[in-house]
Amino acid sequence: MKKFILTLLVIITTTISMEADVFIKTLTRVEPINAFGQSIPAKETFSEQWISDSFYYIKSEEGFSYLYDIKKGVIYLIAHPTRSYLEISPEVDFISLLPPELAPMAQALKQMTISVTPSGETAVINNIQCQGYRLEMTMMMYPIEMTIWTSEELPVNLKRFLEEVWPVIMKLDLRVAGESAAELNKIKGLWIAYESRAKIMGAEVTSRTEIVELIKKTPPKGTYALPEGYRKKDRLEMEDLSGL
Repeated sequence: MKKFILTLLVIITTTISMEADVFIKTLTRVEPINAFGQSIPAKETFSEQWISDSFYYIKSEEGFSYLYDIKKGVIYLIAHPTRSYLEISPEVDFISLLPPELAPMAQALKQMTISVTPSGETAVINNIQCQGYRLEMTMMMYPIEMTIWTSEELPVNLKRFLEEVWPVIMKLDLRVAGESAAELNKIKGLWIAYESRAKIMGAEVTSRTEIVELIKKTPPKGTYALPEGYRKKDRLEMEDLSGL
């Protein structure tokens, strides 16, 4: 009997440790840009997200990566250009992390406005039933319009993630705080796809982001660990923002 119980415990614990996490792969395509007599070709980039009960990790080809230790309540903002990271709380205001040289940008970001309205439209994207939203944003005096398709009817269970983690990540990713963050919370569900249109210094920038893979999958070893050799710091540096 003791041997049977021990064997059963081994099977149960092994099953738990090998349980697959949620893997999301996203494609972003920025259309060609014509500005100041120059033509910038279209560009496609991918990002990967891993979601477990204890961790959330997003790895992007551009910009920052985020590693969220959910149980500890700590987010590691990873800056690959400088091989460094910041240890921040989920409540932190992104603007407070900017280097002193960007004080004018910080002030402009504080004046950002966001307005969200449900469009009443529906669509099926990659076999996922979605509802539509319209988002209008003014960032540093430049207007940005977004058409967003979200869903709570997903092929995997992400209820807790969408309630507790996703709003924190979106607030950081869009650099919003205060009333703007509250407006963003009107959008329910996982962002399955969204189109963005912005006019910046006379140039029109159009992009589309869409989830191309959403499955249960076993993460590679070291997925939820900080990169080796990266140094810890208290604020961002100018080099961290060069590609944003």
